[in-house]
Amino acid sequence: MSGIYVHIPFCLKKCSYCDFYTVTTIKQKTEYINSLLKELKQRQNYIIKKEVETIYFGGGTPSTLNYKEIQLILNEIKSLFSLTNDAEITLEANPDDLTEEYVNNLQKTDINRLSIGFQSFFDSDLKQMNRRHNASDIYESIKFLKNAGFNNISGDLIYGLPGLTIENWEYNLNEFFKLEIPHLSAYHLTYEPKSVFGNLLKRGKLKEITEEESLEQFKLLKKLAEIHGYIHYETSNFAKKGFFSRHNTAYWQEKPYIGIGVSAHSYNLISRQFNVSNMKQYMKGVSEDCDYYTKEILSLSEQYNDYIITTLRTIWGTDLEKIKYNFGQTYYEYILKQSKKFVLDKYLIIDSNMLKTSAKGKFIEDYILEKLIYI
Repeated sequence: MSGIYVHIPFCLKKCSYCDFYTVTTIKQKTEYINSLLKELKQRQNYIIKKEVETIYFGGGTPSTLNYKEIQLILNEIKSLFSLTNDAEITLEANPDDLTEEYVNNLQKTDINRLSIGFQSFFDSDLKQMNRRHNASDIYESIKFLKNAGFNNISGDLIYGLPGLTIENWEYNLNEFFKLEIPHLSAYHLTYEPKSVFGNLLKRGKLKEITEEESLEQFKLLKKLAEIHGYIHYETSNFAKKGFFSRHNTAYWQEKPYIGIGVSAHSYNLISRQFNVSNMKQYMKGVSEDCDYYTKEILSLSEQYNDYIITTLRTIWGTDLEKIKYNFGQTYYEYILKQSKKFVLDKYLIIDSNMLKTSAKGKFIEDYILEKLIYI
């Protein structure tokens, strides 16, 4: 089974923390959609098994597309690939785009899952992040979605923001749980060098919260999510049983996927492909079927490292037998040696040949991964 990711780069405003490739105009939307349709035809043989179980519209802001444009892309995918009967089809959206009319029109498409960028329930935080919605838009969007019959909904929150207190973070989490939606993605703010926040930090205009404050916010996140019945199935993701993101889970379980659109990535277990991060160059390249992506054949070490980095962050962990079978005795012995101290100190556990991060180990997960990758 495989997945398809579709990158929609259009944003009406650039968020202060964002480092993804986006454009703050929709003037080229029709031309860009036509390029997506062409690329789908050109890339259909990148994955061996053409049965697709997940489709994900990410961005950018995919909710800048209207329902006819969304379905046009989906119809092209359905004409080129075989979709499973229960395929998960996700649209990322901004709360203020999800008006009653927009949501009702979404019912006319094959979209069956929404991932919504809440980020915070404080208007002051949203303004600082240069978000174009306010807190009231969040409540309205969820009401419209539920009234229209959409129940598979995810919301994003950001913690670690400059000036974010533990009291405000607790308020954000409690407001989220009041919405009674089944999936939460909670990300710690990263100061990407090319982002507005990254630039302000460099110039001394922003101050990071302390490591102790970050840890306190993460602990509260885990505690409240568990109290409300959410399973912590990946470092930044929590869900009710039966509502794990199947698309993202496929990434973490090393399943192949095609990334369509400017700056999108693809992976077929053997190679990775990276589309250019330039709209003009991308559309010209697709039109001529050349020079719009680079391809990288992965070495055995790179494949091993990818496997470790993706799987250890999940609830299922890293399959040690799979490492022995797929990568050989050298890598198997290496991970046993590198993980030994973490296992003894109870940061990692081995359960039925699965290497997993313990609750204690979650707090130093990045450090553990640094020690387990093969250099």
